[in-house]
Amino acid sequence: MSVAFTKEQQKVIDMRGCNILVSAAAGSGKTAVLVERIIKRLTKDVPPLNVDELLVVTYTEAAAAEMKERLRDALEKALEENPGNVHLLKQATLVHNAKITTIHSFCLSVIREHFHEIDLDPGFRIAEEGELKLLKQDVLDNVLENAYEEADEGFLDFTESYASGRDDKKLEELILKVYEFSRSFPSPAQWMSECREQYHAENLAGLEEKEFIKTIVKNTHSYMESLKQVLENAKDICRMELGPKNYEENVHLAWENVDSLCREKTFCGMYEKMKSLNWGRLKPNKGIEVEKELEDTVKDLKKQAKDTVDDIVKQYFYEEPEEMRKDLCHTEKMARVLFELVSRFSEEFQQEKASKNLIDFGDMEHMAMQILTVSKDGKRYPSRTAKEYQKQFKEIMIDEYQDSNFIQETILQSVSGVENGIYNIFMVGDVKQSIYRFRLSRPELFIEKFETYSQTGGEKVRIDLHKNFRSREEVLASVNYFFEKIMDKDLGDVAYDEKAALYPGADFGGDEQGPAKEDRKTEMYLIDTKEENGKGLDAKEWEARVIAAKIKKLLCSHTVLDKTSKRQRPVRFGDIVILVRSPKSCGETFAKTFADEGIPVYTGSREGYFQTQEISVLLDYLKILDNRRQDIPLAGVMLSVIGGFTSEELAKMRAEFPGMKFHEAMIGYPKEGEDECLREKIQSFWAGVEKFRERIPYTAIHELLFQIMDETGYEDYMDAFPDGAKRSANIRMLVEKARAFEKTSYKGVFHFVRYIEKLNKYEVDYGEASVTDEVSDVVRIMSIHKSKGLEFPIVFVAGMSGKFNTQDYKNSICVHPKFGIGMDCVDLERRTKAPTILKRMMQRELKLENAGEELRLLYVAMTRAKEKLILVGSAADAEQKVEKYAVWKGNGKIKMPFHLRASADSYYGFLIPALEGERELPDVKVKIVDPLELYEEKQLEIRETGWKKDNYENLPVEKPFDREMEKNINEQFAFSYPYENEQKRKQKFSVSELKRPEFEDEYSENMYGKKEDETYVPSFMREEKSGGAFRGTAFHKMLELWDFTKEGTKTSIQRQMKQWRESGYMDGDMLKLLDVEKLEKFLYTSLAKRMTDAQKNGSLYREQPFVMGVEPEEIYEGEKDGDLILVQGIIDAWFEEPDGVVLVDYKTDRVSSTEELKRRYEKQLYYYAEALERMTGKRVKENLIYSFALGQLIEVKE
Repeated sequence: MSVAFTKEQQKVIDMRGCNILVSAAAGSGKTAVLVERIIKRLTKDVPPLNVDELLVVTYTEAAAAEMKERLRDALEKALEENPGNVHLLKQATLVHNAKITTIHSFCLSVIREHFHEIDLDPGFRIAEEGELKLLKQDVLDNVLENAYEEADEGFLDFTESYASGRDDKKLEELILKVYEFSRSFPSPAQWMSECREQYHAENLAGLEEKEFIKTIVKNTHSYMESLKQVLENAKDICRMELGPKNYEENVHLAWENVDSLCREKTFCGMYEKMKSLNWGRLKPNKGIEVEKELEDTVKDLKKQAKDTVDDIVKQYFYEEPEEMRKDLCHTEKMARVLFELVSRFSEEFQQEKASKNLIDFGDMEHMAMQILTVSKDGKRYPSRTAKEYQKQFKEIMIDEYQDSNFIQETILQSVSGVENGIYNIFMVGDVKQSIYRFRLSRPELFIEKFETYSQTGGEKVRIDLHKNFRSREEVLASVNYFFEKIMDKDLGDVAYDEKAALYPGADFGGDEQGPAKEDRKTEMYLIDTKEENGKGLDAKEWEARVIAAKIKKLLCSHTVLDKTSKRQRPVRFGDIVILVRSPKSCGETFAKTFADEGIPVYTGSREGYFQTQEISVLLDYLKILDNRRQDIPLAGVMLSVIGGFTSEELAKMRAEFPGMKFHEAMIGYPKEGEDECLREKIQSFWAGVEKFRERIPYTAIHELLFQIMDETGYEDYMDAFPDGAKRSANIRMLVEKARAFEKTSYKGVFHFVRYIEKLNKYEVDYGEASVTDEVSDVVRIMSIHKSKGLEFPIVFVAGMSGKFNTQDYKNSICVHPKFGIGMDCVDLERRTKAPTILKRMMQRELKLENAGEELRLLYVAMTRAKEKLILVGSAADAEQKVEKYAVWKGNGKIKMPFHLRASADSYYGFLIPALEGERELPDVKVKIVDPLELYEEKQLEIRETGWKKDNYENLPVEKPFDREMEKNINEQFAFSYPYENEQKRKQKFSVSELKRPEFEDEYSENMYGKKEDETYVPSFMREEKSGGAFRGTAFHKMLELWDFTKEGTKTSIQRQMKQWRESGYMDGDMLKLLDVEKLEKFLYTSLAKRMTDAQKNGSLYREQPFVMGVEPEEIYEGEKDGDLILVQGIIDAWFEEPDGVVLVDYKTDRVSSTEELKRRYEKQLYYYAEALERMTGKRVKENLIYSFALGQLIEVKE
């Protein structure tokens, strides 16, 4: 069935011969439209394009793979309709090599094809992240060491002014910060030169001409216009029937103050006006009837105005402009020193990388730009090579354009035809979803085109897509309600008006389908965190409890639209996501609370790897192998399972050698210690250390780790813990990281230990390995950043009260793309330090930009919801906080005053004022939660459902002997249990036990007896084998992890295997057992295609465990009576299609025919199908086996 595109979408698909900017709101189907445009260009244009004549740039590798997959599916469909089309056959062949790629991958391809143009060795290697950290540190040490040796006066003054503490860490951070920032510009040197120029002003007239001074004047005007609105509101209240009429005169005086500042055009003029402001006093309302609440409101509004102006004076107009100018000139010398250090570092870092034949991601962009452009008169023009690309590419398509930066813009412009008057750049994005400022994206590139491109035609055209095909009307209404009041060009970079608003386009079957309209409304939970309500829990714990309670309620009473059946069904755990700013800060709290409440959860943590017990012990052991004279690592290893010492033994040893360092006492005890057993134990420990130390010169680190674990039993010990699978996965990840390290330019245990220490220092953490499947039926906790581009039926946005990060503008040096470097003015003679006017301005500007980015993040979070949106946060005195802003209700202004929006320091700081004092709005329900009530309600529930204590004090005392009682007792002891045979039966089976034809013989002797324990095989011994069972495990694990939406090519499989190894999902030995060709063959079968469709629809389920009860006669012939027998198993995969359920089982058995497999597994699949039908209530229409040995798909019929 063909997709019906809207008029605007069709315009995007069909328009040709111009540059196009598509502003695509959340859920507006931009990816589908982009793919359709590509298809049309390949099939309908006259003449049609070849796929290699397009350059499609995506933001992530995953997006590129998905787009390529969609394109391949579309071409296959087109070929089905027109099988003899030679052009389509050619495109289907070329699609795997299509330039649908990330900007870095495109740059890398340019470099590989034209390395000779920049004198680059073709054998270059992309540096590993940890390796770069070490390299940067080594170069920094060298740069600073040389600078200290030169002892230049300017450098020494700089270090005294900006270094802190006893080391150079602060200086290193400053140099790296400016270096990394400068690399996002086409010419870092030119940008630094322009930064230095900001500090140079010969007189006040020169100061007035500075762009940052003009920005101060502009920002002050914005604040004053906002305050005029506030004071006009106050005057309106004064004129009310019971208003404080005597206040109006003074309020008008305040209004005149801010109005005069609005009319002032110069910085110096503003300074003079600020000095002479007179706010006067409010005249008492004697002799007139006044409503106290209205009187207090006017006082508060006037105070808001005065406080805001005072804050601006403190920020911008704190001293005479001439003094500010002198401070700038003084600081210019320090800026010059900083830029000189950055330049030195950059030069030496590049030399060091070149000597090791390394490049990094920043180099990719700069080298590609060097190949594709030439510099002339300070500008860049396409090179001869770029002109060749211009001939090749008929269109440049850029996805997520709002996240591009200046250098990427230069690269893509150079390969377009714009220079020759051929407008062939297609850009799609949404500036409201620009959330990668920390990655140095430049949304102003999008904004500039958004404001200048025509909507009526020409060479540069803008098309807006604002119909949302994702969310229910109630979700969109709440998003529109809030963002119409908060987001504007001055905060968020875009005016949220009727053109930017979201309009419903998704079909949910009408109002009669699904939950009642009232239940579909967006909900805001405000947890009142008054001190007396605390009960010892912090806001995160209360939020987790509130969300857990709401999840349970949703599971019982709410329904969602099923993707596959298009019918309403009950909510599942997997329908729910909890979005937070940073899972690191609350993930553990939420996971623990949910576990207590019986709610399965997946956090996908990316922190804490090096701090886990299993990893820290191994790293400590490596440290003492490198240098045993390290007390803390030595003590850690001794107290671990590897050492096997107790704290009492260490204390005893310490007591006998009190004057020595710990390692000295450890070395000396075997010779002079009193306890013979302890002497032997320590001697044995050191012998083990020496044994491994002797192997270091000829043993790779990853092999050494294997040997340590093998000979100490360390991994097996960790595997025995309740979370043993996760610990083992972490250990395997460390082994893989050691393998990766061995490919770097650093070698040996010493450097590996240093490598790990530096990664810890620079907080490069790999995150713990996960053994939970992200697509399982669990509640997911996810960062807002990670959720971008995804959608979920039910979304909780938690942490709405968490304070925004202020680090960007509170550092000693601020960095801004437009205004450069903001520094403190330091007077070493007077020993004073104060921010320059440039830094002050940048602090305020960065704060506003940060608030704008947070507002866009909130937009992304709220627009992920398809059916239900729930916001959760806390506020002290929540009731009063909501009512406080009732003053704005009905003032006729859509936007909240700028000063209120700009002062927000949390998501609720944006939203609560926008409520305008209302608790019940047409689109939002506000629920204020008293934690004390929640706590007492929980306690009551426990009291009502818990066991009642019996009172034994009043029990009647029986006579010591009774004939009747004796008779009863004897009868009880003489009782013979009638179901004793049933009691001896095996009551639980796995399906694999029941599938064997020889089942009855196998269990004939021990059916009622105890089965002998299977011999345990340690993991390191299992890894040496490659038998059928282990090979089968490897294939099953791979297919459990495989993303069916990815291409099934050999290259794609190998890339995915590499990622699994690096992330610890599968170890190297297991991956060796996989046959890539067999896997590729499977992934191109009709079954894999059906599974791909199912995954896209959310109806593919893998590794599904089950337990079901069957009648005894099904297991034990002739046994009709008795309790049900439990049968358990794990279904490899199943998926839903409109007409039923499909069961899939993978087999790696080496068999000669399909009939043999059918005979072996017919009974197994029977139980699987039975379990599936019970679980789903749907018919299993197909039982399928895929045999990797035969390369065939086999249907097993009942």
